[in-house]
Order: sequence, then structure tokens, then C-alpha cells
Amino acid sequence: MRKTITAIATLCLALLCGCEKAVFEESTSTEGTPETDNKYTINEDTAQIDYLSVAEAQAAEIGQVICVKGYIVASCTRSMANADFMAPFDGSTAIILADIPVDLDDFIFVNDDLLFPVCLTDYKDIRAALNLTDNPSLWNRQIFITGVKSSYMRLPGLKKILRYQIIE
Repeated sequence: MRKTITAIATLCLALLCGCEKAVFEESTSTEGTPETDNKYTINEDTAQIDYLSVAEAQAAEIGQVICVKGYIVASCTRSMANADFMAPFDGSTAIILADIPVDLDDFIFVNDDLLFPVCLTDYKDIRAALNLTDNPSLWNRQIFITGVKSSYMRLPGLKKILRYQIIE
């Protein structure tokens, strides 16, 4: 019995001493810009991206990973009733996509059936890069955004954003 305990203790000690923490060097590259050079950007030729329009994305199945192409038309927090379609933008937890940009000269109430909310709360980097409160220049800009189709703010929407690319 004593030999068995000694053998097990020796084996455990050998395993503990033999385990080594993997060390990865951090990249110190300063090339690129935050908008186009981070782990969440698509960085592909936009002609090669397989995407859905906002209308098509609304019809996709819940739980599917989809890429949506749309215009960032509003900022939002908590519910669609709080949507800001014009600056100054208040909410930084969500953006709203549409198939067409908002025209301030001919602005009318936008039907919820034409909108696609996108949750920005899952990853800090994505929230910092895409919220309209901190980035008002993104308003009415076109974007490819990939994430999980979910019900969000009582509408079909996108959560758990995986990648994005703002179209120039």
C-alpha cells in the first residue's frame, strides 16, 4: 500500500513539474487602423462576402450565424422606443441597421419591420468601434456584420458579433 501511495505521489509530482505554461509573444505591430486591423474585422474584398440584406436577415432562422449588409441608421439602448435616428446619439449598447440610409430631408417614422437591431454588449472592442455615441461618423455608413441571429429588443436582430467591415 505504501509503495502505491509513493508511486502515485511521484507520478503527480512528475506531472506537475513537467507541465509548462505556454508563452506567446505579444505583437507590437502598429500597422493598420483600429477600424480595419483588429481580430473582429473581416478584411476581405467586399465583392467576395456572402451576405444577407436586412429583409433577408429578418427571415433567417434564430441561432444561425449570418452576415448582414446594411446601413447604420440609429443608436439604441434598452428598447426600440429609445432609438436615436439623429445626432446627438445617446445609446451605446446597440446599433440599428436598415437596407437604406436615413434621409434627414425626407425623414418619416421608420417602420420596425424595416429595422434590424444589433447588440454591442458582448465584446468591448466591438462596442467601442461601432457605437454611434463615440463614433457619430458611422451614421448612415454601410457595414457588413457577422453574428448570431437572435430575438433582440422584441425584433429579429443580431447578437454575439463575430466580425464586421465598414464599407468605404
